[in-house]
Amino acid sequence: MISLRGLTKRYGDKLVVDDLTLDVRSGRVTGFLGPNGAGKSTTMRMILGLDHPTRGRALIAGRPYADLRRPLRAVGAMLDARAVHPARSGRAHLIAQARANGIPVRRVDEVLETVGLGEAARRPAGTYSLGMSGRLGVAGALLGDPPVLILDEPVNGLDPDGVRWIRRLVRDRAAEGRTVFLSSHLMSEMQLTADHLVVIGRGRLLDDTSMADFLASASPASARASVPDPEERAALVRRLTACDGVGVETSADGTLLVEGRTAAEVGDLAHHCGVRLHGLGDVRVSLEQAYMDLTARSVEYVTGGPAAETTGPPDGTHGRSGGAEGDGR
Repeated sequence: MISLRGLTKRYGDKLVVDDLTLDVRSGRVTGFLGPNGAGKSTTMRMILGLDHPTRGRALIAGRPYADLRRPLRAVGAMLDARAVHPARSGRAHLIAQARANGIPVRRVDEVLETVGLGEAARRPAGTYSLGMSGRLGVAGALLGDPPVLILDEPVNGLDPDGVRWIRRLVRDRAAEGRTVFLSSHLMSEMQLTADHLVVIGRGRLLDDTSMADFLASASPASARASVPDPEERAALVRRLTACDGVGVETSADGTLLVEGRTAAEVGDLAHHCGVRLHGLGDVRVSLEQAYMDLTARSVEYVTGGPAAETTGPPDGTHGRSGGAEGDGR
């Protein structure tokens, strides 16, 4: 488990991470979200001992990263896919890491095959595409077969097949009981990958909850039902609109959008009325919309035009808590 307790970081007079307290638990993929400048990268760097907290602590399995004797065997991380000497081959880069951590060299070839770089292993890393560099970074994270994985934007530069591969990889590792902490701005992919979400804005914690609860809290109960028979449809609409707090919209194809009731509640009522349904399901907002709603007033870099009116001014007022200004990290 990764544990953060009062984790705080200042750069001069700028408060970048502000009193973060949370646990990243094993056995699930935890998505780490926040606008640019929210403090995500700084938080990850403090977990890995690359930046020192101004206050608070970050622990991996109860210990600071600096106290880990063989760190790659305890935690695998990719923060910057391009952080490789361009003249060194991908294989040589991993061999240096393996030897520094007492890992057999044969493991290097295993992880290169795992990430699909077997044929490119002896090429200079400077000739790698962004997607290939990302695969090499993931190979380094897997090198020590660690119980903890920390990955920052691992799908950058990957084609659709590569994105699906990362999704399967992290979910399989979590299913094995490992801890996976994953940062990404690709919301559609995060919605398919993460079980739990940690959202920060301007250095402060905005939410720490399951994916299901995050999406459910972002949208009121609503359902979509398809009723082919016009008379039955009209009867169901009358029953629904007679209920308190229910609104119904009917489309030209006979589909009903019911606000204020879940699909299960609509289905029960239709059954009670003897109405046949050809389609029924809950309507939920996407992760992207739920995230945008939560972080709307936590955005440091607001573009001009209509989008700026949606996000609102970066005045330090948050959807669920106040916060401090980030530094673009």
